[in-house]
Amino acid sequence: MLKLAGSLIIVIASALYGWKIRKELQEHVEQLVGMKEMFLMLQGEISYTRTPLKEAFLQIAAQDKEPFSSFLKKAAQELEQNEDAVGIFWRRLIEQESDKFLFNSEEQSLLQRAGENFGYLDGQMQLKNLELYIEQTEVLIKKAQAELKQKQKLSGALSLMCGLFLIILLI
Repeated sequence: MLKLAGSLIIVIASALYGWKIRKELQEHVEQLVGMKEMFLMLQGEISYTRTPLKEAFLQIAAQDKEPFSSFLKKAAQELEQNEDAVGIFWRRLIEQESDKFLFNSEEQSLLQRAGENFGYLDGQMQLKNLELYIEQTEVLIKKAQAELKQKQKLSGALSLMCGLFLIILLI
């Protein structure tokens, strides 16, 4: 009876772990979509309303789409307090906040490059760069969505199989 209870706990734990991985994969795609939305909103703020960068960051942060909301609030505070170039503190913020982002190195690099071009390019060049980053983000989103279902199935099956393998080893 004790072995059966232990086996059931192992199966439930492995299934829950697989479910957790599936949620993280889904959240990764959602964060990529959020990054694209952030770039689109910045593009709108710069092109249509000609909002200063600090105010644009705060207005986009008011949308409360995490993890970008808190990130942009901190970027606006840094922009107000520091005389550094935007790219310097942008990179530092990304490194500090990296645990909140579920990005791989390519996606994190894209976010860093986007921030490095804020502030010292003229408006048209910033808009062209944002357009480029929006297109690159769209490619990353399509790639992540194509891999999502396959990775979710694989993670669910592997976690359950590992749980069953552990039960076999223990019995």
